[in-house]
Amino acid sequence: MKKTKQLFSLLAAVVLLISGFGCKGLSAEEQAAIKPVTLKYWTITNDIGILEQMAEEYKKMRPYVTVDIRKVGYEEFDTLLLNALADDVSPDIISVNVKDIRKYLNRLADMPASVKVADVQIKGKYAKETIVTPIEVKMPTPAAIKSNFITTVYEDAIVNGQIIGLPLSVDTLALYYNKELLDQANIPEPPQTWEDFMEAVKATTKFDAQGNVVQSGVALGTGNNIPRAFDLLSLFMLQSGVKMTEGNRVAFTAGLDKPQENNATLAALRFYTDFAQPTKEVYCWNESNEDALQAFARGKLTFYFGFSYDYQRIKARAPQMDVEILPIPQLNSSAPVNIANYWVETVSRKSKNANEAWDFIKFITSKENIKKYTEAVRQPSPVRSQVEEQRQDLVLAPFTEYLLQSKNWYRGRDSVAAEKAIKDMLHSYLQPFGGTDKKKLDRDAALVKYAAQLIQQTL
Repeated sequence: MKKTKQLFSLLAAVVLLISGFGCKGLSAEEQAAIKPVTLKYWTITNDIGILEQMAEEYKKMRPYVTVDIRKVGYEEFDTLLLNALADDVSPDIISVNVKDIRKYLNRLADMPASVKVADVQIKGKYAKETIVTPIEVKMPTPAAIKSNFITTVYEDAIVNGQIIGLPLSVDTLALYYNKELLDQANIPEPPQTWEDFMEAVKATTKFDAQGNVVQSGVALGTGNNIPRAFDLLSLFMLQSGVKMTEGNRVAFTAGLDKPQENNATLAALRFYTDFAQPTKEVYCWNESNEDALQAFARGKLTFYFGFSYDYQRIKARAPQMDVEILPIPQLNSSAPVNIANYWVETVSRKSKNANEAWDFIKFITSKENIKKYTEAVRQPSPVRSQVEEQRQDLVLAPFTEYLLQSKNWYRGRDSVAAEKAIKDMLHSYLQPFGGTDKKKLDRDAALVKYAAQLIQQTL
């Protein structure tokens, strides 16, 4: 009852303040400083529940600011944003995937060095008095981001020396597995190396009398039915020592003008696609299979490569599954690498409330609030000082194992086109080829170079 009365008193004070009744005695400058502001915040993957809680906490600091949070589907986001910008009703804050930062760069505001907002306090037990203090809030510097956040954030969120936004979490790939299927195959311990992994895939793949796969060891090799095919092939290339880009140029075609069997890019491509080649020992997947996540949830797939956000999706579809998670095996343990996938919270260039928008982003991306957010959504934290603690969490540990070495290499203007180029290349690579080994090597190199050419057009 006491808490209810306190909440009512606070809300009443806010209403008085916003409506102007609490502004008696304030100067024109002070009244202008607390003019009611509504921030429109569009997010795609973020958890709205915890964000709304943060918005309420923020309102205690800035009672004149209301944050209206809306979840927008990824497929419709681009159209909705373009229409909003054209109609001059742009959202103030938007979530942008790191692969799409440059796509929207001309529509995003740079984070300023500081913002001007108002600190509001309501004093007095009976006769309420509103104290308004205009303040200047310093924003994070690139040096602070480099010091406090993991490396990929510094590399992704700063463009041309300007901070574009900050993340609430960072995700990485890990290896999910169905423990029951490993037990059935008499495999007592999950694989720790790629060699062990391939043996486990072979042991848990089952065929019918006609040679059709009825239980797959893993979903690898194809493009369209594997949600993260682009990231997985990128992972294998990076682990093989391939430099994906150099400056603003695609670099994974190095050595392909005169291709050799041991070319690192082609070796990574062969490893990835062997699982979809019927002539290979590890064959277990093909383009006619259903979506990989769905197959895993149905118990038809032993291993699944996914991000931490997949955990809740898997448990929702298969609540009885004994699912475990492993860190991604490494080809070179002395130089581990993983793929980073995440979103940054940023401000629209057309926002009419940029000061408050950046102030709110600074608030939600503070170390304390990032900790609250990542604990609520069970995702890795981008804050360096929080990584070690998360490694004690059984679910998060596999995703944080190589979090510090995770990276996002694609920084172009059309991630959809880039991913399509890779998927089309995989489809063409899997088509039968009857020529000599040398001609096949030339064909494979040509496919990679063509995909690289298409990706280059988006950089």
